[in-house]
Amino acid sequence: MSALRRLVQRLRSLFRSDALDRDFDEEVRSHIEFAIDDFMQQGLSEADATRLARARFGLVEASRDAHRQSRSLMWVETIAFDSRQAWRSLWSAKAFSLTVIATMTVAVALNTSVFVVMDAVLFRGFPLVKDHDRVLFLQEQGPQGACCLSYLDFEDWQSQAQSFEALAFVRSKSFSIRDGAGRPFDVSGTQLSTNAFRVLGVAPALGRDFMGDDMRPGATPVVILSHRFWQSRFQGRADVVGSTLHVDGQAATVIGVMPERFEFPLRIIGNFWMPVPDTPDIRARGLANSGFVAVARLRDGVTREQARAELETINQRLAIDHPDTNRSVVPRLASHSDWNSGTDAPLIWGSLWVASCLVLLIACANLANLMLVRTLGRWRELATKLALGAGPMRVMRQLAIESLVLALIAAGAAWWLVIWGVGTWDVVTFSMYQVLDYSIDARAFVYLIGAASIATLLMAAPPMFRVMQAGEGDAMKGDARGVTGRLRGKRLGNVLVAVQIGLAIVLLAGAGVLVRSFEHIVRADAGVKGADNVLVGLMRMPSANYMNQGDRRQYVDRLKAALAAAPGVEHVAVASTAPTRFAATRFVEFEGRPRQPDDERIGFVKTSADYLSVIGARAVDGRTFSDADLAGTLPVAMVNQAFADRYWPGQSAVGKRIRSDSPLTPEWRVVVGVTSNIMHNDPLRQNFRPVVYVPMVQEPLGLTVYWFARTTMPADRMATTMRPLAEGVDPNVDLEIFSSLADSFAFDRDFMDVEHSELGKHARVAPLFAGIALILSALGLISIIGYSVDQRNKEIGIRMAIGATAIEIQRLILREGMRPVLAGLVGGMAAAVALNRLLRSQLVAVSPNDPVVLISAAATILVVAIIASLLPIRRAVSVDPVIALRAD
Repeated sequence: MSALRRLVQRLRSLFRSDALDRDFDEEVRSHIEFAIDDFMQQGLSEADATRLARARFGLVEASRDAHRQSRSLMWVETIAFDSRQAWRSLWSAKAFSLTVIATMTVAVALNTSVFVVMDAVLFRGFPLVKDHDRVLFLQEQGPQGACCLSYLDFEDWQSQAQSFEALAFVRSKSFSIRDGAGRPFDVSGTQLSTNAFRVLGVAPALGRDFMGDDMRPGATPVVILSHRFWQSRFQGRADVVGSTLHVDGQAATVIGVMPERFEFPLRIIGNFWMPVPDTPDIRARGLANSGFVAVARLRDGVTREQARAELETINQRLAIDHPDTNRSVVPRLASHSDWNSGTDAPLIWGSLWVASCLVLLIACANLANLMLVRTLGRWRELATKLALGAGPMRVMRQLAIESLVLALIAAGAAWWLVIWGVGTWDVVTFSMYQVLDYSIDARAFVYLIGAASIATLLMAAPPMFRVMQAGEGDAMKGDARGVTGRLRGKRLGNVLVAVQIGLAIVLLAGAGVLVRSFEHIVRADAGVKGADNVLVGLMRMPSANYMNQGDRRQYVDRLKAALAAAPGVEHVAVASTAPTRFAATRFVEFEGRPRQPDDERIGFVKTSADYLSVIGARAVDGRTFSDADLAGTLPVAMVNQAFADRYWPGQSAVGKRIRSDSPLTPEWRVVVGVTSNIMHNDPLRQNFRPVVYVPMVQEPLGLTVYWFARTTMPADRMATTMRPLAEGVDPNVDLEIFSSLADSFAFDRDFMDVEHSELGKHARVAPLFAGIALILSALGLISIIGYSVDQRNKEIGIRMAIGATAIEIQRLILREGMRPVLAGLVGGMAAAVALNRLLRSQLVAVSPNDPVVLISAAATILVVAIIASLLPIRRAVSVDPVIALRAD
């Protein structure tokens, strides 16, 4: 207890230091005065009495220090003193301090932001889901890639599988709703089995969860709202539970609201959930009557592989019992990261995180270089302290505290930069098909502190090591030129520069192959001409107002007429999809040839008569559609060149007859023409796939229609004129996409295959990493060459005095500066060749070791290195020999 009391008293004394010093001084003064009085009473003079009293009392400063040591925690006071000294030292070198803080802030914030994103993609799962690592997403895959899940197969899984605690069925559906206060509109909602939220471990924030009776036939329709939908359509009303929402013409009772941030399985503003209706159509076996996905929670101790094996066994039995619908239908199991980013997500996002770590290491090498150069530049000060007996540990502690002060400021700035950066990333990369939890929590804070701590250690280690190496001669000389005589600082700086250059070229090469892969997609030939002069829009008609075909066709006619009347518009066309987008697929039967088991599904595009001319394509054989191809006339079709080459090689396709398996249009169609290839149904845009074009008037018209307007000027200039015209035809119709046709070819993850869906993010972020690495490497090179020039002023002066020219001096400095660059270049190229193979799954039409990329990366490094060397080289040739020789 007494020890604790002493500790408390020592802690209290830290905050009363000045008062205690005054008390001590007063007590010392009183003791000395009493002693003087005693000596004077003994007959001594005042001067002798004073001298003798002070001699008897001893050194006042030593006593004061002993008193301070006895009453307080000296190590705390020492650190506080060193911190004040460090602050003064750093304040006097503002440019250096700001450079270090900015460098560490950017590097730590970048690394931490990537960690947060990687953590969200790979490990967090859907927001708020309990024990998400035990949750799997189940689908089926049939022949020709058909998916996603038969409800009857789901029931068989539910009743027979022992690997799961529970399974829930989920499917997305478009609903027409009215909230009683606005116009009708269509939204994408979700139907699910009533136990789905319990499987996920998430309960409504307001109201109640679904119950088993909510799914039975004849039950009152009920709905649970997402937090977004509640805020956007009901303004966050607390009395929303019990209110009515009209869904597909029926009154549904709102029974609950899910918590904020919970979104499943899609990320859309209009999301809400209803029980799956137990209707005859959902009980038709086969993937054609499919749901979206089943969500399952694994039992404790059961692995994903065991669950997969069990579902495969069940599906094998179903294939025997139901061969017409279940032959070759296999289960697919996916984790959250597989579901959102593909099976290669750990490798790809891990590579991105490693890239951010390389940037952090480059920054640490640069910071260490800056600290080393500053330490050697102030060696006279440090060596003086060593000579006066401070000891290497005392000087090293001062350097460590200076590094810690800089790191604390940088860490605070980095934390706010992470919050801003991750929030911006969430907005910029928004996708309705990807639900990720980007919340920044304690894990992110701990990670940031860890990254900043590592950076601090790596930054402080070289100068501290150099101080530890300091010998007696160094301390006595007190001169940086004496220290550098053994080239220790210079060699260490060169090593750090070489490391930076090597890491930078690894990042440049990786970014290069990703960017080239990205460009091979977005710059691929789409098969159209003059896309900059074509406006494209996607109109979505509300189903409540456009239930029959007649109303839809009248709307399309009015839309075309309104757009065609606009000044600057040459032609207007409509179609069911746009170039590079997905075209709905059907099986095709050829006259005179029975359908083959391995026949693939073919994309079908419904178009108006002038579609090809508007988008800049053409007919290569036969004719295009005309206004005479109407409903009730001879059913016709056009096929693209890829279709004709595959199915009628060496023959004319004109006059051939085909028909699709669509029950709505089962008639035979005559092929009247062959079009040039237009890109559809290949998300990577590397191959023109077979496509069939049919007149829109001879096919049922859907609720969505793309319109295309070819203009006499760049389409972007016409945008402000065309938008109100399109929206003014019917204000209830939503204009969901609006851009030039050229802009619509931009990378969109929602139209990519899952393996390459994240390529757009990686191709944009990787060059940022490489650019930062390049800048940091250049700064490191500038600092080491500049330091070398400063320390060789006398040598340069002598060389110039005996006749060396400026060119010779420049070559000398450049040659020495390029040595670590070339060393780093060789090592970095070897590492890049090895590491780029990790990116193979993300690459499109480019080799991991693409020579163009590697040569360009090396050339970029060399050019930047030479430019970075110019500033210190110019300073070298400006040395005045007389001043340089006089300096010593």
